[in-house]
Amino acid sequence: MRPILFEIFGWEVPSWHFFFVLAAFTAFFVAWFCAKWALQRGHLAAPAFIDALPNVFVICYVAGWFGARALSIVVEQFEVQTVSQFVVSLFQIGPMTFYGGALAAILCGLLFCKLCRIALPFALDCGVLGGVFALGVGRLGCHLNGDDFGLPVADQINPPWWAVKFSMLQDGGLYRYPVQLEEALASFFIGCVGVWLFKRASCKPVASTVALEHSSWGASGRTAGWVALLSSAHRFFNEIFRGDPRGFFPGTQISTSSGIALLIVIFCALCLARIRMQSSTHPHLGIRS
Repeated sequence: MRPILFEIFGWEVPSWHFFFVLAAFTAFFVAWFCAKWALQRGHLAAPAFIDALPNVFVICYVAGWFGARALSIVVEQFEVQTVSQFVVSLFQIGPMTFYGGALAAILCGLLFCKLCRIALPFALDCGVLGGVFALGVGRLGCHLNGDDFGLPVADQINPPWWAVKFSMLQDGGLYRYPVQLEEALASFFIGCVGVWLFKRASCKPVASTVALEHSSWGASGRTAGWVALLSSAHRFFNEIFRGDPRGFFPGTQISTSSGIALLIVIFCALCLARIRMQSSTHPHLGIRS
């Protein structure tokens, strides 16, 4: 694999950090594309979101970085014992956890959108779609760097064609499940399904400003709910084949990521049920996004 992606002017560019930045810009352009599509269909929430998107991007990027570091410190770096050590570690290059970054970016991004009076369900639809494509790009970097690797396959003498090995690991180069590549492909597929759902829903524009004001958890937000549910359900399955240590969810024997993924699946299922109930109760709002 390639922990160092390339070297320029004597400066080594690590694969994972290069793909982290690439993933962030992927999220930005996917969100922008979706918002522009909705704008062309007359969605009233789109103009404000597009205007605020550069600021949302910066806030989510910074929050995502520190959130990813924070959760990783909690579940992996047990040598960090005090608050001062925790703060110092936040500003150091080290392991990063996807769910920590994703949850921090979503919360801070939604808070900013709330302060700017941007429709939160619409922002979620665009942002979560960008995020799932970003996850796919980021996992490619994980594969090149040898992070987040899978369990060894049972037959090391005649391994299946899809097995991979990482020479940088201290295991003699065992053949492993390609969980990073599998998650990347699954994320791109779920992202494409999400774009289809978003386009299909956006074919009917928001009917009025009254509808926009009542859209908090109305028909809008359905795309984000389905994408987050599918992505988290897949992550729960993918965790079965992970071989790197990630700590345990409190009170269980499943990994931290598995526990968070399960909670997200339950939360999204409840939100989608509520969206369905509200859209059937208030069909006059004419909101689909």
